[in-house]
Amino acid sequence: MTFEMERRLFNCNSLSELLTMYFGLGEKEKLSIFTEEITVTEGTEFFRARALKSFATPNYSEPSEWGPVPVKFARQGRFNEKGESVLYVASDPDFLEREIRLRVGDEYCLAKYVCIKPFKVGTLFGYNNLVNGLLFRIAMSVAGADDLTSAENKLIDEYYLGVKDGTLSELTINLLSPLYIHKLLPNLYDATNKLGKLIKRKYDCGFRYSSVYFPIEMSGGPQVLTFNGVKYGNYVLTPKACENIELVSVEKRICSKIQDLEVLIKEFAKA
Repeated sequence: MTFEMERRLFNCNSLSELLTMYFGLGEKEKLSIFTEEITVTEGTEFFRARALKSFATPNYSEPSEWGPVPVKFARQGRFNEKGESVLYVASDPDFLEREIRLRVGDEYCLAKYVCIKPFKVGTLFGYNNLVNGLLFRIAMSVAGADDLTSAENKLIDEYYLGVKDGTLSELTINLLSPLYIHKLLPNLYDATNKLGKLIKRKYDCGFRYSSVYFPIEMSGGPQVLTFNGVKYGNYVLTPKACENIELVSVEKRICSKIQDLEVLIKEFAKA
């Protein structure tokens, strides 16, 4: 993407206007900002959590319960449209309780998968320009107030009042913007679905993105990822990718504690 086009996009009056212009560009220009890819190596572990009430049968360890959702049951998700089958997994299980909105005392199952054959995926972590950076923020954003606790919502509401007139560039670099972008995009999943469809056209096994609930990833960029290296994050895997991973265990758990973002919000608000 040329600097001139990037500047035109960031001269838009709103986030919605920028997205409309971006998705209206030609295929080659849209995809030009996604140049990062990674190889998922043999032995790489992935995790997925599911609340007990989400199972169709009492046999929670049945492999068929842990594959991509059948097309007829697939609801709209962050990067999949209704009727599109994908599998959402993570490289670490510790923040998945919040990802699926568990409460303390809820029973759930944690599955572990292992990669049995290397495959390539795209990634939303590459910062080639401001457009890429802003799309990264949108991709990791909470979908709405229900994804935050009442205390977190209160802090964000107070913070948002002071930044809501900020520029699009500030949204891109603001460490807390993933917690209030939903206020600017009421239909967040409509935007992330378009983004997911676009990237999956280039990387047919899926791609890696960040969780808003994992603090070190909120600041983005491969230079500040975790000690596990650049492969850390969440993944949306297509059925083609799932041919290369294998379910190895399912463990029943009880949610004992919910990760709290209040301290993180207060610290980032000072930055």
